[in-house]
Amino acid sequence: MNDAQIFVGIRVLIIEDEALVSMMLEEFLEQIGCRMMGTASRLDDAIIKARSLPLDMALLDVNLAGEASFPVAEILTARDIPFIFVTGYGPLGLPADMRHIPVLPKPFQMAQLVDAMRMAAY
Repeated sequence: MNDAQIFVGIRVLIIEDEALVSMMLEEFLEQIGCRMMGTASRLDDAIIKARSLPLDMALLDVNLAGEASFPVAEILTARDIPFIFVTGYGPLGLPADMRHIPVLPKPFQMAQLVDAMRMAAY
């Protein structure tokens, strides 16, 4: 079994305001067998989906059209759903209490996504 096979069937939410990045994430996740539960590009939609969807993991852009996505991170944390920050800012762009969350730097490759997912899941 390769590393990516451990993610077959997991339910993932993508929260990303850049359409091309969102499409790339969705394509990569489908290639490793994840079940896409939805996408959100605005903070209000992301909050609703983070609260209500059955999820095993989420990929969370830090900046959603100029709004920080940290309220979504708090919801996911409260629901005990692992997540990854997808950002060009790096971990220093995160609040100190969230710097332990895995970061997938933009731009990224599939191997980096799988590594970040493994870190978030375990």
